[in-house]
Amino acid sequence: MPILLNRLISLTAQYGYTVALNIILAKISVNSVLFLWCAKIVGSLLSLPANRQLNRIQNKKTLLISLEIAKAGIFGVMPLLFRHWLLFGLVLLVEIISDVFDGNLTAFVPKVVERENLSRFDASITSVGSISYFVGPLLVGVLQGQPESLLFYIYGLVTFLGGLTLWLLPIVEFESNRRETGLSLLKLDFVQAIRAILSVKGLAAICLVYLLLDNMGTGLDSFEIIFVTKIIGLTAAQYAFSLSFLAVVFLIVSAALAFWRIGLRSQTVFQIGAVIYIGYAVVMLISRQFGILLVSYTLLAIGLTLMGNMVDNLIQINIDDENRSQVFILESMLTNILSAVTVFVLGILQNTGLGINLAYWGLVGLTVMVVSIIEIVNRQRT
Repeated sequence: MPILLNRLISLTAQYGYTVALNIILAKISVNSVLFLWCAKIVGSLLSLPANRQLNRIQNKKTLLISLEIAKAGIFGVMPLLFRHWLLFGLVLLVEIISDVFDGNLTAFVPKVVERENLSRFDASITSVGSISYFVGPLLVGVLQGQPESLLFYIYGLVTFLGGLTLWLLPIVEFESNRRETGLSLLKLDFVQAIRAILSVKGLAAICLVYLLLDNMGTGLDSFEIIFVTKIIGLTAAQYAFSLSFLAVVFLIVSAALAFWRIGLRSQTVFQIGAVIYIGYAVVMLISRQFGILLVSYTLLAIGLTLMGNMVDNLIQINIDDENRSQVFILESMLTNILSAVTVFVLGILQNTGLGINLAYWGLVGLTVMVVSIIEIVNRQRT
């Protein structure tokens, strides 16, 4: 399947690019990392109006290929601007292109995959992503002794090849009845995407719960190296092994879902995944042994895979062509913005003297409380 092949190739470059860029900017200054987050936030905000403009290209195959080739070109130019402020402009473009591409590709899937197979196909994409998540950063480690520019040239070439695989896709055009209005593009697209979500019973609550739990996971991940080394007492080698273990578990879980059809409603499976994911956070915070940490990572892989696949499946099935890609991009935009705010707040709390352990418990407790309120209100309405 061309989509799976593209995800394997292109996500390897995407994950590797993210790791390599963070390493380079961390060597320059702390402010560089801060500007990186700012560029990501602005890029996420601009992805909705950008997608609206690009939706005029109704041939989605052409759009997807063009986006991949454009991103490959940006990767190739980045080494020339490593120590120039224009680098953050390129980061912003990569963020916009990635959000628009991911939203349109996920929206494209229901056009080429039968409805009853959507959940398993989404799990297959997750499996491929797990492999890329392992290989991409691995390349960064293997090539650390080489010039920094080499990695970006490699990732540019890999992304270009990933784009070429999409030539194997059929030509698909989306239906669109959009009309220009006097509203700003961002406001218009935001409102339309929200309305599309609200039009499906229970979908808004599920998306909001997923957004909050995913944000909790991002917050835990942002300072995880500090927590596992200082609080749990693991070595850097053990932490590195645990991340490899996590990638393998993600692969196993997603592969199982790709071959095994769950005989439950998507909403029910999502709720099971949410409970398991909360279990991951609690087990990680109480763990003081390496083995317990691995148990928490197992719960992380199971819970996040179930939730993510079910959310994608519900949107793919219930949202029309005109709004589907916008909804996926809105989800990505809100995730990036909320994650950035959470990471900044956690950092500030630590600078004020609050330990990482207490900060983590506060994040998990607040998230679980809000998620519980959403579930209670949603059940009362249904």
